[in-house]
Amino acid sequence: MKIRWRSFICLIVCVLVQVALMRYVTFFPDVILLFVVFTGIFRGGTEAAVSGFLAGFLRGCFSVGTSALDIFLFPAVGILSSALGGKVYRQNPVAQIFIAAIAVVTVVIAHTIYLNVMTGSGIGIGFVFLNSWKTLVATVLVAPFFFVFLKGALGLGE
Repeated sequence: MKIRWRSFICLIVCVLVQVALMRYVTFFPDVILLFVVFTGIFRGGTEAAVSGFLAGFLRGCFSVGTSALDIFLFPAVGILSSALGGKVYRQNPVAQIFIAAIAVVTVVIAHTIYLNVMTGSGIGIGFVFLNSWKTLVATVLVAPFFFVFLKGALGLGE
């Protein structure tokens, strides 16, 4: 139970940090998404779905037009991360980078398709990747370091 409370506090801190710093750092990693991926890899599918729902709701509150999608997308990403985390050695930084990259690509593609459908625009997924490559690369490369931090903050052992 203590881990769940710590996890909830870490999620709130991730949301506050991301909302505060994304405005000033153009390539700030998506720590909310990384939190969901971490939960999927290290805490399992059920907790990943719950934290994904909360993360999607909180992220949607600060996003323009994607809150309905995020509430369903983030639990799906958490479950996907859990499934992938069960197939690899979860302590391996390369595996963590791989899973984070799949999560980032999934979110970008889903957001692009959703916004194209909702607004009637035809922005290509490649264009979105090219415009946000710094944030995407930062998110993927920061993942193993962020996961080590979260393991310590949540009191999770090896």
